Amino acid sequence: MHKPFKQTFLSLAVIAAVGATDYAAAQLEEVVVTARKRSESLQDVPMAVSAFNTAQLQDAQVDRIEDLERMTPNITLTETGGLQAGSVVVFMRGIGNDPQFAQGVGIYVDDVYMNRATGSLLEVYDVERIEMLKGPQGNLYGRNTIGGAIKYVSREPTDELTGDIEFKTGEFDLMQVKGNISGPIIGDTLLGNFGALYRERDGIQENTLDGEEYWDQDVSAYRGALVWNATDNLRFKLAGDYNKDESAPRVPNRSGVAADIMAQLDFFTNGANFFLAPGTGLLQTPNDVSLPSDPDEISTEQGALLNQYEIESTTLSLTIDWDIGDRWALKSITAQRDTDHVQPFDFDGSEQRFIHTINDREFEDFSQEFQLNYTGDSLAAVMGVYYLDGSAAISGSTTQYPRLLGSTLQVKDTFVDDRDIESMSVYANVDWDFAESWQLSLGGRYTKDEKEERQEATVNQQIYAVALANAPFGIVPLAIAPGQGDAAAASPNFAGWATPFTDAINISFPEPTYAKDDWTEFSPSARLTWFTTDDVMVYAGFSSGFKSGGFQNQSGKSTAYDPETVDSYTLGMKTTWLDGSLRANGEIFFNDYQDKQLATIGLRDGNLEEFVDNVGELETSGAEIELTWLPAISGLTLGLNVGYLDVDVKKFDSAEGDLADTTAIGFSPEWTVQGRVSYDFDLSDWGSMMVGTDVSYRTESYTNSPIDLTSPAADAQIQEEHAIWNAIAAFRSANGHWRVALEGKNLEDKRVITNTFDLTLFQTAGYNMPRTWAVSVGYEF
Repeated sequence: MHKPFKQTFLSLAVIAAVGATDYAAAQLEEVVVTARKRSESLQDVPMAVSAFNTAQLQDAQVDRIEDLERMTPNITLTETGGLQAGSVVVFMRGIGNDPQFAQGVGIYVDDVYMNRATGSLLEVYDVERIEMLKGPQGNLYGRNTIGGAIKYVSREPTDELTGDIEFKTGEFDLMQVKGNISGPIIGDTLLGNFGALYRERDGIQENTLDGEEYWDQDVSAYRGALVWNATDNLRFKLAGDYNKDESAPRVPNRSGVAADIMAQLDFFTNGANFFLAPGTGLLQTPNDVSLPSDPDEISTEQGALLNQYEIESTTLSLTIDWDIGDRWALKSITAQRDTDHVQPFDFDGSEQRFIHTINDREFEDFSQEFQLNYTGDSLAAVMGVYYLDGSAAISGSTTQYPRLLGSTLQVKDTFVDDRDIESMSVYANVDWDFAESWQLSLGGRYTKDEKEERQEATVNQQIYAVALANAPFGIVPLAIAPGQGDAAAASPNFAGWATPFTDAINISFPEPTYAKDDWTEFSPSARLTWFTTDDVMVYAGFSSGFKSGGFQNQSGKSTAYDPETVDSYTLGMKTTWLDGSLRANGEIFFNDYQDKQLATIGLRDGNLEEFVDNVGELETSGAEIELTWLPAISGLTLGLNVGYLDVDVKKFDSAEGDLADTTAIGFSPEWTVQGRVSYDFDLSDWGSMMVGTDVSYRTESYTNSPIDLTSPAADAQIQEEHAIWNAIAAFRSANGHWRVALEGKNLEDKRVITNTFDLTLFQTAGYNMPRTWAVSVGYEF
């Protein structure tokens, strides 16, 4: 057994031994969710849903959305880092945000869909509840929820003045302040709420070349809402949020080097000096390809230009609720979300510039949804129309320097990419209590997506003379002259110089690439629910979903690939035992994915090329159980989640044949287990103290997707089996106003790879956070 598990259960045994009394077990609080677009008890919803309120998130030290990974099974949530810094990788039950493709798990903030992954690394503040819906949600949530959905529900304005403020400091000079104020502005007619967060933290990584720090944090976030109760039946809510992230990104570490590249580079003496030209100074050798022993020490040619990213996003929404009589209700949600993202990035994580890029992205998304709800004696229904109009303007450049394999070309691609999407859908879902204790749910959604893309590209090539004609494999070491831009360097074994002998050659594609296509999908769902008793519910379900189609630009042409679809089958239970003190929910699932979007190799226009197409079939199956128990020991709470997942690639068509047997899907550990123990004890007139600990265990998994198992790089992209242990102690004053907490995350300082990037020649990796501690002081009124 892993050490953290031993410590957790030893703590439990001690508490049980000293605290056992004749105390009658308390009852768990009812959890209310809106997974089916209406408020209802979690135990009445026939699907797998995990939900966490403000207090649970606070006691579990959830600061950002990625922290939710350790609170529910069969899910991966990790900071993307690198080129997509400020975003999050989300996988549920083996399906998620595959690189290069549309999202597989939808993220919603106050029922507003985040159409872009950019900026999805959400701060958890001013929040009432977070819901995690597992499995395809195509019926009620639509496109790009093929793996599931995450719903972020912010605090509602209150009719009494309330507020809170919290200061936190900790490891790496962490300084954070967040607060909220809510209450009436004009009686009970106009109510307001405002929340804010600011966080600064020093960098975790240090560049051994120049001493610069990376992976720091400089984040500010604000959210506000006004509610106007126009009448007893008509309510307007105007809400907005603003987020700005000016952090330095997590820089990738080299995690592997291809064997043939190592052999070629070994031709040169490690540590040898390469001179640009007489009198120009000395450069560090470009052939040092040793792997770092410390995940927080990086050795990368980043420079000031590659030191920081910026994401700025603004969302404004208007929600109108109109109760039409006792049974009907109409809701309108209108939203506009704008996001700007600027980021340079060094792909290779090495001392020299092999490949680097800089991108500037501007996104604008407008959405409108109308919902009509009906609640009867034995029938509940929701019908709706959803419209999305999104645009993206992306520009950037990628430079590949002539470092390896005898290349004599420096290639710089610049591009301008404009993308537009228009999506329209209609949906309905009916829940019918057709007999005592039995409910039948039927639903469906029809969606039409139309996408349009236009790209202009220019290739800049500068040709270098090959100075080392007798070098093995034709390699010429090239380097960057400080302050002089791109220059060639001499080999220590040859007196000549590799210098550019042509000016830059601009090659523009004769015409911009243009593509336009549309797709339609119907996503049905059906569930049969049996309430065997007031405390036990069993259900069987079918649901479906799809991931949107798209385009790929390559070699001066653009081609479309179709949507990816899934049919999902579930058998589950929602149960409450021991007079309401034990909640046990579980589900068995099987998902059949068709037309899986994968990068493949095949003939196009007579040429053998790599491109994206619908060439895969995938099956995922597994089981989950989530337990929460308040035993007959006052103040003790126990939790245990267990998830099992099997991912089977059934087909992967390629010019090389069917690659299913040699392909793996990443971010999908076979087992995920989470255990939680917390104990609240009374301090008499002083107040109360809560101590808690949690452990999250995951078996081995890949950290990119898909993975070619025959590649030498496959092993460098494995996240090893591990367990992460956290703990917290929090004091609350007797009057309920003050809270002081000591927090610790990753107490055993376990470092594992969370995501990787395969450049063929090099593999780079990002690691999880090291051990951290923090102290917070909060005041509520």
